[in-house]
Amino acid sequence: MFRISISIMSLAVLALAISCGATVPAGPEDIAERMFEAAQARDYDKMYTCMSPEMQGEINEAALAGIEIISFTIDEIEYSDDSTEVELEYTITLKEIQSGETEVTTDDMDMIMTSEGDWIITDM
Repeated sequence: MFRISISIMSLAVLALAISCGATVPAGPEDIAERMFEAAQARDYDKMYTCMSPEMQGEINEAALAGIEIISFTIDEIEYSDDSTEVELEYTITLKEIQSGETEVTTDDMDMIMTSEGDWIITDM
């Protein structure tokens, strides 16, 4: 019964915060998911908003056109001591469009928090 009460109170607080216009800044996991979802949808402009300018310059859209993101998961997030940098581990399933072959890869991405408090991807 206690758990149900806590859950109901948590939902009420969340609803109140939303109704008052409070916004919760996107965390590293949110940004990574947003970037992968944009890449899946081939919305490169939205994908770039999640990346540093240097990272944007490393993207080869022609190569991206030859693959399809089947699925992705965020596996682990490791914060730096001051919580302004993270290393995020993800698993992604890619399909090569021409051959139909799929590949599952686990890799890392590095992210930093900007001076405005936003997370951006700096390396993949």
